[in-house]
Amino acid sequence: MSENDARPRSAGPGTRLRIEPRWTDLDPQGHVTNSVFLVYAEEARARYLRDLVPGVWNSIVVVHNSVDYHAPVFETDVVEIVSSIERVGTSSLTTVSEMSTARGRCATVRTVQVVLGEDGTKSRPWTEPERAALNGALAKEG
Repeated sequence: MSENDARPRSAGPGTRLRIEPRWTDLDPQGHVTNSVFLVYAEEARARYLRDLVPGVWNSIVVVHNSVDYHAPVFETDVVEIVSSIERVGTSSLTTVSEMSTARGRCATVRTVQVVLGEDGTKSRPWTEPERAALNGALAKEG
């Protein structure tokens, strides 16, 4: 992944990130292996949340991931990921990372996350400023 491609860019809905697969991302058939889609989504989601809620983004942890695979990705592809907010709960957040190549959509990753309290063992409710930032992004993306 080149440095220019790794920078998040505003894309209307969420943040847009471009990733070039590395050979270590590939399975023996030359496809990007299924688990790597979670890594790609994590990279895009972390950059997005870091920009959106900078004071708390590193206290947000994943509690659930789901992946829908639509088409294979190959070493020569460039994967574009658009991460956006689908839902804001009391202490949770659902993000969607839509992935595509020049040939079209290849995967959709939904991730449920919670924000941890100071002790790092339990979730806590979003603060009003955090909720305002998240809901503001949700309104822009919706």
